[in-house]
Amino acid sequence: MSAIEQSLKNVMAWIDDRLPVTEAYEKHLSKYYAPKNLNIWYYFGIFSFVVLANQLLTGIWLTMSYVPTGDDAFASVEYIMRDVEYGWLLRYMHSTGASAFFVVVYLHMFRGLLYGSYQKPRELIWILGMLVYVALMAEGFFGYLLPWGNMSFWGAQVIVSLASAIPVIGDDLAIWVRGDFNMSGVTLNRFFALHVVLVPLFLLVLVVLHVLALHEVGSNNPDGVDIKKTTDDMGKPLDGIPFHPYFTLGKLPAIIVFLFLFCAVLRQMILFS
Repeated sequence: MSAIEQSLKNVMAWIDDRLPVTEAYEKHLSKYYAPKNLNIWYYFGIFSFVVLANQLLTGIWLTMSYVPTGDDAFASVEYIMRDVEYGWLLRYMHSTGASAFFVVVYLHMFRGLLYGSYQKPRELIWILGMLVYVALMAEGFFGYLLPWGNMSFWGAQVIVSLASAIPVIGDDLAIWVRGDFNMSGVTLNRFFALHVVLVPLFLLVLVVLHVLALHEVGSNNPDGVDIKKTTDDMGKPLDGIPFHPYFTLGKLPAIIVFLFLFCAVLRQMILFS
């Protein structure tokens, strides 16, 4: 063992004594076993992580140039599209990614329904997934308002006005949501904060809990085989393979194909805008 390898080993041992990084890595990656017979329907969970990364990265970049005020919001979007270097590309990647997010999540949910992933012992995984879906809808709605154009203004006006249909508290609730008696810059600023801070944090926490719950009970599979019931002398499932590297690096070709399709749709969105 070289001096560099020994130094790295010592550093990891020092970290593991204070934070069990290696234990977490083994539990959720290298020693977490997934069924061998997972088919193409199980790719969409991975694709959702790819789109989530796109949304976070492009969203951070767009936030740097966006001005969340009633007077300057629309002008700042035009500034991003015209003057910020590659700002037009970042905005199209973000808007197209929002649509792609719902597509892959819908297909991921369909797979869950198809193979009964909502049944015992995976009820909590399904509930957390539904909460992720609700958070996505909220995130999409708040983001739709941010350009502060005619469509986004009246779209938000209609949705927020639905709260006023609730008996007794409806009118007061609508005012509380808007932050004003009518749609205004206060509403825009409030929705901006929800879009870039509160809902993304809530979404990320839900995604982490969703994955932790999945790794606790194990992945479902098309045949409904419980891989934990048949193990070898070492306790390794006979019908399973390690999640890493077989399902991390092994899915790279599928991720590349998905990115090619995403770029093709993105190109069409740019050409026809």
